[in-house]
Order: sequence, then structure tokens, then C-alpha cells
Amino acid sequence: MVHNRRCQLELSKSYMNHIVHSSILYDIGKAEIPEGILYKPGPLSPYERKIIEMHPLMGSDILNKISREINNDVISSLEVAENIILHHHEKWDGTGYPHRLKGEEIHLEARIVAIVDVFDALASRRPYKGSWSVERALSFINEQKGKHFDPAIVMSFLCHFDEKAAQKKGCDNVRSTGI
Repeated sequence: MVHNRRCQLELSKSYMNHIVHSSILYDIGKAEIPEGILYKPGPLSPYERKIIEMHPLMGSDILNKISREINNDVISSLEVAENIILHHHEKWDGTGYPHRLKGEEIHLEARIVAIVDVFDALASRRPYKGSWSVERALSFINEQKGKHFDPAIVMSFLCHFDEKAAQKKGCDNVRSTGI
């Protein structure tokens, strides 16, 4: 993980694996949202927006209900999963939902997944919008540093893309030179 290395956090491999494995559940609460709202092609009404904003709470409830019946090897850290599900829409400046957490009140795993979630939403086509280019999505994420996102994680996220671009460029140079 670039952020772990860049910030010298010394996070355990186990914790990082918990984040990766638990992140697949981040939007599980959307299973409770009516499809007419979830896939609505136009803007949401204030009432519909409130329903959408309930999905982290619904997701936490779903996780707590199923966790009593699943093998813990499937989700080795339910606490990490719950933090991601419940807080991936919180914002660094405290304007997010559902609890209006601010800054480091938001668990690290939720701050990481928040950036990935927004990047995916921007770069993917949705019923209500077209897909953005990678460059445009990264620019937006950078603009939201200190507002929506943890500034340190934004820098790590951008570094990740810089590293990938450098690796690709290196491969292209190898191909073009025949080395």
C-alpha cells in the first residue's frame, strides 16, 4: 500500500488485508434502497437523497445481522468492515454522512475506501452521468483534498497513479527500444 510506505505508518499486512477484503462490502446497504431511486437517471429529490444517505446505516445493520451466521474467516475483521460500511461517506471537513465525522475521527480504512469509491464513481458510466477520464477524476480528487478527503491519502492515491504511469512508461521504453 502506497500510503503505508509513503507515510511510514507501519500498518500490518493483516490490517491492510482486512481493508482489502472488507472493502467489497462498502455499499451493501444499497441492497435495501428501492431500485427506482438507486438507478434514477435524473437528479434525486430531497426525500430520495435522504433515503440514499441511509445506506451506510442499513449496511451496518445488514453486517451485524449476517455476522452472527457467517464464518469469521470470510470477513476476518468485522470491525474494519463495519467502519468502512458506516463511514465511507464521511468527509474530512465534517460535511459527510451519516454522523458528520471530521478529520481523523473517520477511521483510516473508511478514508481510504472513500477515495476509491469516488474515483470509481467518476470514472465509471452511471445511469445519471457519463464516465470521466482518469485525468479528470484525479484532478477532482486533488481539488477535494482537505474538503472531502484526507490530504495525506489524496497524495498517496496520486502517487500510486504516478508510479503506475512510470511503470507503464518504462515498459513502453523497453518495447520501443527492443531491450
